[in-house]
Amino acid sequence: MNNFPLAVAIAALIHENKILLIKRVKGSYVGFWGLPGGKIEKNEHVSDAAIREIGEETGIPCRFEEHLGFVSEHLRENNEVVQHFLLHLCRLQPLSSQLVEGREGALAWFNLRDLSTRRAEIIPSDYAMIEKMVLAHGKNYYNCVVEKRGEG
Repeated sequence: MNNFPLAVAIAALIHENKILLIKRVKGSYVGFWGLPGGKIEKNEHVSDAAIREIGEETGIPCRFEEHLGFVSEHLRENNEVVQHFLLHLCRLQPLSSQLVEGREGALAWFNLRDLSTRRAEIIPSDYAMIEKMVLAHGKNYYNCVVEKRGEG
């Protein structure tokens, strides 16, 4: 395990009651849909990292709206923590809804009202963040433990 937690900016892009998800092509949840985002770089504010990462992964220009919450996530493999993520969930306002396919995976807008019907296809921790912090408007903190699946 890395000695230090990895700080990550995750974005909830909401447009006309739909949320943008990306289908992972690498990492622990290949083939699952998840929230776009990535590492916060040295000397970068969370808001700037969220906007940059969304631009890189989706090509969609955005405006930062608010910090929705913070998640301390442990990724476990064989009953041992292999990675510790500090996830900052941010709500961003997309300035366009046109999708540009990138190297990170397919992109799609999912209706927030029907999201529960797609739950099995969404990364469990990402679904929990959407449920607790986006839909329930619970601006807060919670701990998450995820058992690693697949390769990466």
